[in-house]
Amino acid sequence: METNEPPTIEGLPLVLPAHLTANFEKADRRLLESYGSSPGVTELVRLWVACGTSREIQREFERAVLDIGRKTINPPENGEFDEDCL
Repeated sequence: METNEPPTIEGLPLVLPAHLTANFEKADRRLLESYGSSPGVTELVRLWVACGTSREIQREFERAVLDIGRKTINPPENGEFDEDCL
């Protein structure tokens, strides 16, 4: 069951403000309503973080901090370019 302790990264607590945890809490409630079980907010946060690729993290940084809104070239994971990535 969900604990009130923040998740940790290499021994450091990861404290997220309420506005950032709200979506995870909503997902937790919806999973409970739909399926009768959920791993809890902390595990959903861990799952979300685990699914982020370095490319996605860099893209979000560029959009948020550097205010880069243009479409970038997104090569496929294998690194071979084709017209699908344009």
